[in-house]
Amino acid sequence: MKKLNFGCGHRFSSGWINIDFNSEHPEVIAHNLLQPLPYPKDYFDVIYSSHVLEHFSKDTGEMLVKECYRVLKPQGILRIVVPDLERTCREYLRIIDSIKNEEAKKQYEWIIIELIDQLVRTEHGGLMKTYWRQVLENNDESSISYVEARTGVDIQEEIASNNSNSLFQKVFSINQNKLKNKFKYLYLDMVKRLIPRYVRKSMLDETSLGEKHKWMYDSYSMKSLFERVGFSDIKFLDAHTSDIPNFSDEVLDINADGTVYLPGSLYCEGVKPNK
Repeated sequence: MKKLNFGCGHRFSSGWINIDFNSEHPEVIAHNLLQPLPYPKDYFDVIYSSHVLEHFSKDTGEMLVKECYRVLKPQGILRIVVPDLERTCREYLRIIDSIKNEEAKKQYEWIIIELIDQLVRTEHGGLMKTYWRQVLENNDESSISYVEARTGVDIQEEIASNNSNSLFQKVFSINQNKLKNKFKYLYLDMVKRLIPRYVRKSMLDETSLGEKHKWMYDSYSMKSLFERVGFSDIKFLDAHTSDIPNFSDEVLDINADGTVYLPGSLYCEGVKPNK
């Protein structure tokens, strides 16, 4: 069985072909996902992607799903996982309906960041990491627990990891592909400095590739996307459930201990029909 995991990042499996913009591991193939997938028609039995599609514009995301359809075999399965816009909105409405409650006021600080920050941020980390540092410094245990339950991220570990990366570690982790990108960003940074400082921040986006959300999906829009491309048998499952054979054995949507990797996700599967 041929299986593709695109936009895999650091979460990949040896039983799959894993591709992403950059590769830091021999089992990950570097490929520009803005270009067509480098595989022939009707090639894969299964395609999987988690928290990738939202980082592309609506049109580019649809182009990528069309590419998945092209390289899937008839009866092949596409499984796409994205942040669930509806679930986040419902949580926001739950909080705003009880905003006079002190705990709701604290939760509001996070949910508005979760809903908006990755769509609008212009600096690396945005308000999200600023908030994480704030609750850690204040030892705000209820807010820390709330954020971690919503994101699945150990924020103390995440912040510590960012702070502890030495210059040597950063240099050591650079491969040839990343080095090319570093030079591109250095050139762009030099160009940016020609823009007057007082207008620079309003004009420029300092976020890194794959950091910002460019579109969001709910069950209605995701089902509509799959239908437009041509998929059938579209269904919404959970982190533990899939029509992909033995998928529950993979440490992709769940962690090794069986917990959900990214809570608040939408899990959509569709089948490429026979010709």
